[in-house]
Amino acid sequence: MIVIDEASPWTIVGVDCASQDAHIGLARGTLSSAGLTLEQVQIGGTRETSVAQRIASWLQGPRVLLAIDAPLGWPRTLAEALREHHAGLPIAGEATRLMRRETDRQVAATLGKTPLDVAADRIAYAAHRALRLLGELREMTGLPLPLLWSPAADTGAIEVYPAATLRARKIDASGYKKKTLADRTTARGARQRLLGCLAPDLSMTPDLATQILAAAREDMLDAAICVLAGADFLRGLCVPPSPPELPLALQEGWIWYRRPDNPLKT
Repeated sequence: MIVIDEASPWTIVGVDCASQDAHIGLARGTLSSAGLTLEQVQIGGTRETSVAQRIASWLQGPRVLLAIDAPLGWPRTLAEALREHHAGLPIAGEATRLMRRETDRQVAATLGKTPLDVAADRIAYAAHRALRLLGELREMTGLPLPLLWSPAADTGAIEVYPAATLRARKIDASGYKKKTLADRTTARGARQRLLGCLAPDLSMTPDLATQILAAAREDMLDAAICVLAGADFLRGLCVPPSPPELPLALQEGWIWYRRPDNPLKT
């Protein structure tokens, strides 16, 4: 665990990535010895400022952590199976072993919640966008932005999964992602309840809470949860890859979430 103090607080940028920039949720928070405070939330970019430019403007402090909700790597088994594959031939191996990473299996075993398969449908596009976004940020800022594997004093990035962050806290998040007009009232109530559950760990102004509750989608709320997951990582509260798992995690990526205490089960 790193030292977190008032003299040198951390800026945590939460990114709820998506294939379309208009659906990317952004949040910025500050972690100090006084606690974690959410300071800004936003959806996507604007005509004047792209998503990458907005994030780059937040990467100004000496200690910044990017917490990204999107897979940052692909399954090694899939890469190996496709290396010599030809059209029309079967692919050796069980589908779930090919499409899921070790970290996905670890999350499922620990929390009873399976992340979306990175090689499937829209999540693959979100993963591609996240990696391209990291490249854009490195070019814009000149920062190396490496993936971090333990809490350290260096600016960098980690992969997070809001559903795991909530489940590890035993928070029931059902209903907050409803998108149709008929479901919007239900979703607002679920988001309000969820914000109440997060309040002890994540403080914010009433205006920010109202902005999150009034949104048509859940992207800003998920980005705020990414900020919380980043704080868990910096405080040394997350489940790391074991030494035998680390080489594979370096290739496939790793989801960082708080070490659970009797989590909810499906």
